Amino acid sequence: MNVTSPGKQHPRRVCRPVVCVSLICLMPAGSLAQQSSPPASDSPAQPLPQSVLSAIGRMSIGIARDEAGILTSPTRIRKKDLTWLVPLAAVTVTAFAFDRPALNEVSVNPARVDTYRTISNFTGIYTPLAAVGASWIAGAIKHDGHLKETGFLAGEALADTFLVTTMVKYAANRARPGATGLTESSGEFWANGKYFAGGDSFPSGHTAAAFAFAHVVADEYPSWKVKLAVYGLAAATAFERVGGREHFPSDVLAGGAIGYLVGGYVFHHHHAGSSQNHLMISPMVGNGIGVSMVFSRSRDAGAQ
Repeated sequence: MNVTSPGKQHPRRVCRPVVCVSLICLMPAGSLAQQSSPPASDSPAQPLPQSVLSAIGRMSIGIARDEAGILTSPTRIRKKDLTWLVPLAAVTVTAFAFDRPALNEVSVNPARVDTYRTISNFTGIYTPLAAVGASWIAGAIKHDGHLKETGFLAGEALADTFLVTTMVKYAANRARPGATGLTESSGEFWANGKYFAGGDSFPSGHTAAAFAFAHVVADEYPSWKVKLAVYGLAAATAFERVGGREHFPSDVLAGGAIGYLVGGYVFHHHHAGSSQNHLMISPMVGNGIGVSMVFSRSRDAGAQ
Protein backbone atom coordinates (compact mmCIF):
# COMPACT_ATOMS: atom_id res chain seq x y z
CA MET A 1 0.00 0.00 0.00
CA ASN A 2 1.35 3.43 -0.93
CA VAL A 3 0.76 6.42 1.31
CA THR A 4 1.70 9.88 0.03
CA SER A 5 2.83 11.75 2.18
CA PRO A 6 -6.87 44.23 26.50
CA GLY A 7 -9.85 49.50 29.47
CA LYS A 8 -6.40 50.10 30.80
CA GLN A 9 -4.30 47.30 32.03
CA HIS A 10 -1.00 46.92 33.79
CA PRO A 11 1.82 47.16 31.21
CA ARG A 12 2.91 43.59 31.93
CA ARG A 13 -0.60 42.33 31.18
CA VAL A 14 -0.72 44.27 27.96
CA CYS A 15 2.62 42.86 26.90
CA ARG A 16 1.46 39.27 27.02
CA PRO A 17 -1.31 39.60 24.42
CA VAL A 18 1.03 41.59 22.21
CA VAL A 19 3.54 38.77 22.29
CA CYS A 20 0.83 36.18 21.67
CA VAL A 21 -0.56 38.04 18.69
CA SER A 22 2.89 38.56 17.26
CA LEU A 23 3.67 34.87 17.47
CA ILE A 24 0.35 33.97 15.90
CA CYS A 25 0.89 36.30 13.01
CA LEU A 26 4.45 35.21 12.44
CA MET A 27 4.01 31.47 12.48
CA PRO A 28 2.55 30.85 9.04
CA ALA A 29 3.99 33.85 7.19
CA GLY A 30 6.94 32.42 5.36
CA SER A 31 5.04 29.51 3.95
CA LEU A 32 2.20 31.56 2.50
CA ALA A 33 4.60 33.22 0.10
CA GLN A 34 4.92 30.00 -1.84
CA GLN A 35 3.47 29.88 -5.32
CA SER A 36 1.08 27.09 -6.12
CA SER A 37 1.42 24.83 -9.10
CA PRO A 38 -1.19 22.73 -10.88
CA PRO A 39 -2.37 19.66 -8.95
CA ALA A 40 -0.65 16.41 -9.68
CA SER A 41 -2.55 13.93 -11.75
CA ASP A 42 -4.79 11.57 -9.84
CA SER A 43 -3.60 8.09 -9.10
CA PRO A 44 -5.75 5.13 -10.18
CA ALA A 45 -8.81 4.54 -8.04
CA GLN A 46 -8.31 2.14 -5.14
CA PRO A 47 -10.78 0.01 -3.22
CA LEU A 48 -12.38 2.03 -0.43
CA PRO A 49 -10.80 0.16 2.54
CA GLN A 50 -7.31 0.57 1.09
CA SER A 51 -8.04 4.19 0.26
CA VAL A 52 -9.07 4.85 3.87
CA LEU A 53 -5.80 3.42 5.18
CA SER A 54 -3.89 5.35 2.55
CA ALA A 55 -5.61 8.62 3.49
CA ILE A 56 -4.89 8.11 7.19
CA GLY A 57 -1.22 7.51 6.48
CA ARG A 58 -0.93 10.45 4.10
CA MET A 59 -2.70 12.79 6.49
CA SER A 60 -0.57 11.73 9.46
CA ILE A 61 2.61 12.43 7.52
CA GLY A 62 1.16 15.64 6.12
CA ILE A 63 0.13 16.96 9.53
CA ALA A 64 3.57 16.29 11.02
CA ARG A 65 5.20 18.01 8.05
CA ASP A 66 2.78 20.95 8.25
CA GLU A 67 3.36 21.52 11.97
CA ALA A 68 7.11 21.54 11.46
CA GLY A 69 6.73 24.06 8.66
CA ILE A 70 4.29 26.27 10.57
CA LEU A 71 6.34 26.36 13.76
CA THR A 72 9.58 27.16 11.94
CA SER A 73 8.09 29.67 9.49
CA PRO A 74 9.18 32.74 11.56
CA THR A 75 12.68 32.00 10.34
CA ARG A 76 11.45 32.54 6.80
CA ILE A 77 9.79 35.94 7.31
CA ARG A 78 10.45 38.37 4.46
CA LYS A 79 10.11 42.15 4.34
CA LYS A 80 7.05 42.06 2.13
CA ASP A 81 5.23 39.95 4.75
CA LEU A 82 5.34 42.95 7.11
CA THR A 83 2.83 44.76 4.89
CA TRP A 84 0.09 42.53 6.29
CA LEU A 85 1.69 41.21 9.49
CA VAL A 86 2.06 44.66 11.11
CA PRO A 87 -1.53 45.81 10.37
CA LEU A 88 -2.95 42.47 11.51
CA ALA A 89 -1.02 42.56 14.78
CA ALA A 90 -1.99 46.22 15.33
CA VAL A 91 -5.69 45.56 14.74
CA THR A 92 -5.70 42.52 17.02
CA VAL A 93 -3.86 44.32 19.84
CA THR A 94 -6.22 47.32 19.50
CA ALA A 95 -9.16 44.94 19.80
CA PHE A 96 -8.07 44.01 23.34
CA ALA A 97 -9.02 47.54 24.50
CA PHE A 98 -12.61 47.00 23.35
CA ASP A 99 -13.12 43.41 24.48
CA ARG A 100 -14.82 44.05 27.84
CA PRO A 101 -16.97 46.99 26.63
CA ALA A 102 -18.09 44.86 23.70
CA LEU A 103 -19.06 41.88 25.86
CA ASN A 104 -21.00 44.21 28.20
CA GLU A 105 -23.27 44.89 25.23
CA VAL A 106 -23.87 41.20 24.50
CA SER A 107 -27.05 39.70 25.90
CA VAL A 108 -26.82 37.38 28.92
CA ASN A 109 -30.26 35.91 28.26
CA PRO A 110 -29.72 32.17 28.85
CA ALA A 111 -31.86 31.04 25.94
CA ARG A 112 -30.14 33.37 23.49
CA VAL A 113 -26.66 32.49 24.76
CA ASP A 114 -27.38 28.76 24.48
CA THR A 115 -28.78 29.19 20.98
CA TYR A 116 -25.67 30.97 19.76
CA ARG A 117 -23.44 28.34 21.34
CA THR A 118 -25.37 25.47 19.79
CA ILE A 119 -25.40 27.02 16.32
CA SER A 120 -21.67 27.79 16.51
CA ASN A 121 -20.97 24.12 17.10
CA PHE A 122 -22.74 23.30 13.86
CA THR A 123 -21.21 26.05 11.73
CA GLY A 124 -17.71 25.84 13.20
CA ILE A 125 -17.23 22.14 13.88
CA TYR A 126 -19.94 19.73 12.73
CA THR A 127 -20.50 21.17 9.26
CA PRO A 128 -16.81 21.33 8.30
CA LEU A 129 -16.19 17.81 9.62
CA ALA A 130 -19.23 16.42 7.84
CA ALA A 131 -18.23 18.14 4.63
CA VAL A 132 -14.70 16.74 4.88
CA GLY A 133 -15.95 13.19 5.26
CA ALA A 134 -18.69 13.50 2.66
CA SER A 135 -16.46 15.03 0.01
CA TRP A 136 -13.71 12.48 0.50
CA ILE A 137 -16.08 9.51 0.41
CA ALA A 138 -18.05 10.90 -2.54
CA GLY A 139 -14.83 11.60 -4.39
CA ALA A 140 -13.59 8.07 -3.80
CA ILE A 141 -16.86 6.49 -4.92
CA LYS A 142 -17.29 8.72 -7.97
CA HIS A 143 -13.57 8.60 -8.83
CA ASP A 144 -13.53 12.41 -8.58
CA GLY A 145 -9.93 13.20 -7.63
CA HIS A 146 -10.57 16.92 -7.17
CA LEU A 147 -13.44 16.40 -4.73
CA LYS A 148 -11.49 13.76 -2.88
CA GLU A 149 -8.46 16.02 -2.64
CA THR A 150 -10.61 18.86 -1.28
CA GLY A 151 -11.89 16.65 1.54
CA PHE A 152 -8.40 15.42 2.28
CA LEU A 153 -6.77 18.87 2.41
CA ALA A 154 -9.67 20.39 4.38
CA GLY A 155 -9.34 17.60 6.95
CA GLU A 156 -5.61 18.14 7.16
CA ALA A 157 -6.13 21.89 7.61
CA LEU A 158 -8.63 21.28 10.44
CA ALA A 159 -6.18 18.98 12.23
CA ASP A 160 -3.32 21.46 11.80
CA THR A 161 -5.49 24.31 13.06
CA PHE A 162 -6.58 22.34 16.12
CA LEU A 163 -2.97 21.66 17.07
CA VAL A 164 -1.87 25.27 16.57
CA THR A 165 -4.82 26.81 18.45
CA THR A 166 -4.41 24.33 21.31
CA MET A 167 -0.76 25.31 21.75
CA VAL A 168 -1.61 29.03 21.69
CA LYS A 169 -4.50 28.53 24.14
CA TYR A 170 -2.16 26.94 26.68
CA ALA A 171 0.46 29.63 26.14
CA ALA A 172 -2.03 32.54 26.40
CA ASN A 173 -4.17 31.05 29.22
CA ARG A 174 -6.89 33.71 28.88
CA ALA A 175 -10.07 33.54 31.00
CA ARG A 176 -13.34 33.33 29.07
CA PRO A 177 -16.09 35.99 29.34
CA GLY A 178 -18.72 33.87 31.15
CA ALA A 179 -22.31 33.20 30.14
CA THR A 180 -23.92 35.41 32.82
CA GLY A 181 -21.45 38.31 32.85
CA LEU A 182 -17.85 39.34 33.17
CA THR A 183 -15.83 38.48 36.24
CA GLU A 184 -12.73 40.32 37.46
CA SER A 185 -10.51 37.81 35.73
CA SER A 186 -12.46 37.65 32.44
CA GLY A 187 -10.15 38.50 29.59
CA GLU A 188 -6.99 38.29 31.69
CA PHE A 189 -3.97 36.40 30.44
CA TRP A 190 -2.52 34.23 33.20
CA ALA A 191 -4.88 35.79 35.77
CA ASN A 192 -3.13 36.74 39.01
CA GLY A 193 0.13 35.66 37.46
CA LYS A 194 -0.63 31.94 37.64
CA TYR A 195 -2.26 29.24 35.55
CA PHE A 196 -6.02 29.70 35.22
CA ALA A 197 -7.88 26.39 34.86
CA GLY A 198 -10.46 27.73 32.41
CA GLY A 199 -8.05 29.86 30.42
CA ASP A 200 -8.73 28.73 26.89
CA SER A 201 -10.45 31.78 25.45
CA PHE A 202 -7.66 32.98 23.17
CA PRO A 203 -7.89 32.24 20.32
CA SER A 204 -11.28 30.93 19.22
CA GLY A 205 -10.85 27.36 18.02
CA HIS A 206 -14.29 27.20 16.36
CA THR A 207 -13.55 30.32 14.33
CA ALA A 208 -10.10 29.09 13.40
CA ALA A 209 -11.49 25.77 12.19
CA ALA A 210 -14.23 27.44 10.16
CA PHE A 211 -11.78 29.75 8.38
CA ALA A 212 -9.24 26.99 7.75
CA PHE A 213 -11.96 24.90 6.10
CA ALA A 214 -13.24 27.89 4.16
CA HIS A 215 -9.81 28.79 2.77
CA VAL A 216 -9.12 25.32 1.44
CA VAL A 217 -12.55 24.92 -0.15
CA ALA A 218 -12.51 28.43 -1.63
CA ASP A 219 -9.12 27.79 -3.19
CA GLU A 220 -10.12 24.41 -4.58
CA TYR A 221 -13.39 25.75 -5.98
CA PRO A 222 -12.70 29.48 -6.58
CA SER A 223 -16.16 30.63 -7.65
CA TRP A 224 -17.80 33.61 -5.92
CA LYS A 225 -20.75 31.45 -4.84
CA VAL A 226 -18.51 28.96 -3.07
CA LYS A 227 -16.46 31.73 -1.45
CA LEU A 228 -19.62 33.50 -0.30
CA ALA A 229 -20.95 30.29 1.22
CA VAL A 230 -17.85 29.09 3.06
CA TYR A 231 -16.56 32.48 4.21
CA GLY A 232 -20.11 33.47 5.20
CA LEU A 233 -20.26 30.32 7.33
CA ALA A 234 -16.92 31.18 8.92
CA ALA A 235 -17.92 34.80 9.63
CA ALA A 236 -21.18 33.57 11.15
CA THR A 237 -19.21 31.27 13.44
CA ALA A 238 -17.12 34.20 14.69
CA PHE A 239 -20.28 36.23 15.40
CA GLU A 240 -21.93 33.28 17.15
CA ARG A 241 -18.96 32.63 19.44
CA VAL A 242 -19.14 36.24 20.69
CA GLY A 243 -22.95 36.13 20.84
CA GLY A 244 -22.70 32.94 22.87
CA ARG A 245 -20.32 34.72 25.25
CA GLU A 246 -17.68 32.09 24.69
CA HIS A 247 -15.08 34.51 23.37
CA PHE A 248 -14.06 38.16 23.17
CA PRO A 249 -13.89 39.91 19.78
CA SER A 250 -10.09 39.73 19.78
CA ASP A 251 -10.31 35.97 20.29
CA VAL A 252 -12.33 35.41 17.16
CA LEU A 253 -10.22 37.89 15.20
CA ALA A 254 -7.05 36.01 16.09
CA GLY A 255 -8.76 32.66 15.52
CA GLY A 256 -9.96 33.68 12.10
CA ALA A 257 -6.47 34.85 11.16
CA ILE A 258 -4.89 31.60 12.32
CA GLY A 259 -7.40 29.44 10.49
CA TYR A 260 -7.15 31.43 7.29
CA LEU A 261 -3.37 31.32 7.30
CA VAL A 262 -3.15 27.63 8.13
CA GLY A 263 -5.71 26.77 5.49
CA GLY A 264 -3.74 28.71 2.93
CA TYR A 265 -0.52 27.07 4.05
CA VAL A 266 -1.94 23.58 3.59
CA PHE A 267 -3.35 24.33 0.16
CA HIS A 268 -0.28 26.09 -1.24
CA HIS A 269 2.18 23.66 0.30
CA HIS A 270 0.34 20.75 -1.25
CA HIS A 271 0.23 22.33 -4.68
CA ALA A 272 3.83 23.52 -4.55
CA GLY A 273 4.77 19.89 -5.09
CA SER A 274 8.33 20.37 -3.87
CA SER A 275 8.53 16.86 -2.54
CA GLN A 276 6.49 13.95 -1.42
CA ASN A 277 6.84 11.47 1.40
CA HIS A 278 6.09 7.87 0.68
CA LEU A 279 5.32 5.18 3.19
CA MET A 280 5.34 1.68 1.81
CA ILE A 281 3.49 -0.87 3.93
CA SER A 282 3.63 -4.46 2.82
CA PRO A 283 2.51 -7.70 4.47
CA MET A 284 5.16 -10.33 5.21
CA VAL A 285 4.23 -13.98 5.30
CA GLY A 286 6.77 -16.71 5.92
CA ASN A 287 7.63 -18.45 9.13
CA GLY A 288 5.48 -15.82 10.74
CA ILE A 289 3.22 -12.92 9.84
CA GLY A 290 4.33 -9.31 9.99
CA VAL A 291 4.41 -5.96 8.23
CA SER A 292 7.30 -4.19 6.57
CA MET A 293 7.42 -0.38 6.34
CA VAL A 294 9.73 1.65 4.14
CA PHE A 295 9.78 5.50 4.31
CA SER A 296 11.25 7.49 1.43
CA ARG A 297 11.20 10.98 -0.09
CA SER A 298 10.94 11.79 -3.76
CA ARG A 299 10.75 15.00 -5.75
CA ASP A 300 7.90 15.67 -8.18
CA ALA A 301 8.71 16.33 -11.76
CA GLY A 302 7.01 19.72 -11.55
CA ALA A 303 8.68 20.83 -8.35
CA GLN A 304 10.03 24.36 -8.15
